[in-house]
Amino acid sequence: MSDDEADLELLELLRKSLGLGDIVDTPSDTGVLGSAEHVYSNSIDVALDMRGTRAAAELIWQQMQQRCYGTKTWSEHELHPKTKDEDAINFIFTMDLLNFSFWSEESSEDRFAIEFQGKRWTGYWSLVAALHRAIEEGVI
Repeated sequence: MSDDEADLELLELLRKSLGLGDIVDTPSDTGVLGSAEHVYSNSIDVALDMRGTRAAAELIWQQMQQRCYGTKTWSEHELHPKTKDEDAINFIFTMDLLNFSFWSEESSEDRFAIEFQGKRWTGYWSLVAALHRAIEEGVI
């Protein structure tokens, strides 16, 4: 398989993990793959290692299986949306747009944190808590 071909096995694994069923013969054309291919082919400052991407996807899949984690358990966390409505979609979309780097090598006392609902949240959860707090305070 070349780097510019879709990895159908990986796509099938992702679809199964998301509960989307089997791969269809002709996937819909949303334009996302074309845009991603353009970035992949023309980027100077960004590079994707297909072997590393596949290895990361396999590791994530293994961890999800070991921890019985999926779309159903995702919503069980107290900060993740519980409803399946437009507000939840907007929240998840905004969260995903902003969620790009919340890891830290600082100690848990020194890293960025948000106080929300009587708890201290760090990392990814600090973003989610900040969004909830902004909604509660009428900021967004």
